[in-house]
Amino acid sequence: MDKPLNINLFPKAHLWLLIPFTLTIAGFYLSYWSRFGEAPWRQHMHGLSATAWYILVIMQPWLIHNKPPIYHKRLGIIGVFLAGAVVFSALQVMPHQVVNEFLPDVLKYGFSFADLCALSGFSICVILGVWNARAINVHARWLISTVFWILLPATARLVYFPLLNSYEGNPPITYLQTVYICFIVTTLLPLLYLIYLDYKKEKKIYKSYSFTLIGITFYTLAIAPMGTWPWWIDICHSIIGKGI
Repeated sequence: MDKPLNINLFPKAHLWLLIPFTLTIAGFYLSYWSRFGEAPWRQHMHGLSATAWYILVIMQPWLIHNKPPIYHKRLGIIGVFLAGAVVFSALQVMPHQVVNEFLPDVLKYGFSFADLCALSGFSICVILGVWNARAINVHARWLISTVFWILLPATARLVYFPLLNSYEGNPPITYLQTVYICFIVTTLLPLLYLIYLDYKKEKKIYKSYSFTLIGITFYTLAIAPMGTWPWWIDICHSIIGKGI
């Protein structure tokens, strides 16, 4: 049997990845986990597949350092199907955002656009991660990047919902402002720090982190304007709305 690879790449990545995993589980507690028995099948498919993907991304760095490479490869094959399930299930959930009574119209349409961007970015990171499987430095960073594409919706909920309850439905900041704050704290700063570490150690900026930073920045800033553009609203109702 193959021996574990003699590498020292991200030896504690599995521990660091527990942080966004915990934030994501906590962020979706009220909207999913606390009402698990009442949730429709589409939410179960998305929630469970996304959770399984997170667990896989956490396990892979540990496996590559502690077990023979065959285990990492086999789990990677499973991961391809899990990533497909995440994307497919998200497309089943998204049409219901258009008729979400909790969100005002601007955010319904704006977040629908953001979700499509996030799914696209997530998919690209998975594909390029698999494509660069033999280049471990590149492969690992593409897959770590997938975490950021699905982190923001959870952290925004984690902050805003308790504020909503504490201030009896009238919190001092809006949901969109919460999204901006969470973007800075949980996406912008961590990605800039990772880019800084890479440049400090290798004098190199990896495309994975740059692509993810630019992509998430774009869709975060696009939420408000996209929520008011008639052509996008028409698309939401003619295409996304038909999935309901």
